[in-house]
Amino acid sequence: MPFDLLKRFLDEEKPRKILLHAPDGLKPLYFCIRKTIPSSTEAYYSSSPGYGACDIPLWEAELLGADAIVHIGHLEYPFRGLRGIGKRVLYLPVYFNKLLDEEFLENLSKHLEAKGFSTISVSSTIVEAKIRGQIGEYLSRKGFKVYEVKQPVLGCIYTPVTVFDERVDAHLLIAGGLFHHLGAYLSLRKPLLSIDPYRQSIMDYSRELAKYLQKRLYLVSKVKNSTMRTLGIITGGMPGQYRPRLAEALKELAGRKGYEAYVISSTYLTMDRLIAIDNSLKLDFYVVTSCPRLPIDDLSDFYKPVLTPGEFAMILENKEEYVFPW
Repeated sequence: MPFDLLKRFLDEEKPRKILLHAPDGLKPLYFCIRKTIPSSTEAYYSSSPGYGACDIPLWEAELLGADAIVHIGHLEYPFRGLRGIGKRVLYLPVYFNKLLDEEFLENLSKHLEAKGFSTISVSSTIVEAKIRGQIGEYLSRKGFKVYEVKQPVLGCIYTPVTVFDERVDAHLLIAGGLFHHLGAYLSLRKPLLSIDPYRQSIMDYSRELAKYLQKRLYLVSKVKNSTMRTLGIITGGMPGQYRPRLAEALKELAGRKGYEAYVISSTYLTMDRLIAIDNSLKLDFYVVTSCPRLPIDDLSDFYKPVLTPGEFAMILENKEEYVFPW
């Protein structure tokens, strides 16, 4: 973690009070950071979850009278400008410093050769950025044509990778767990190779990921080929998740296509919140504009279809090819 960024921020901004915020898995870093905060600055530690750079607890900073927020684990969200933030926010990235060993890199090179992949993109989240550089440099030395995607992927943004779809044989994504690999799989058309640096393994998630895609296509088809005509367009209350222009555009287009749309506000959309609003409005289906991962990861088992903006656009524009996320 670049403590120099935090020190420079505190020296230049001289905040009287700051609020520290991190995803649950990175909250132990509070203990490390508190030692770097000068006695002239009062620090508060947020227990709120952090699901991305778009998810900053501004209201807590307001209640506490904090002058600034230090968000740990992400870079600044690209779409933050859709809603102004009244507080200064320092985005403090976190990096995994342990590099891959030579044996794993050699096995990866042989695996790509066996698959017949000679031109690839190499991408990662911000945490694995150093490993991304290591893999890109190694494979280039081995004679592969490598496009290193230096902009980190987010759960809802894979365009830095998709721009290489027509140039590569396959995409290589470095990230732990399934979350980012699923988003990449839904966004890309070329084969995806998943690298888990914490296991030092090449993971084959293709069968599991294909099940997600099949379910999403089923839900799109279910709405498209039905008499469902009332929907709720859900917009978020977090910076980066409040997308009024997207919600209004979908509402207007839906109206022209014969749908009746209601705009619903939800700061933290959960299954319980969705059940509560459905019991009230009794709509046919829902479209979530706040976070396109919610319909896929958290709300896929809801008893009515819950779609991403891209999936609803497929219905409105009569598209067959899957669209994720927007």
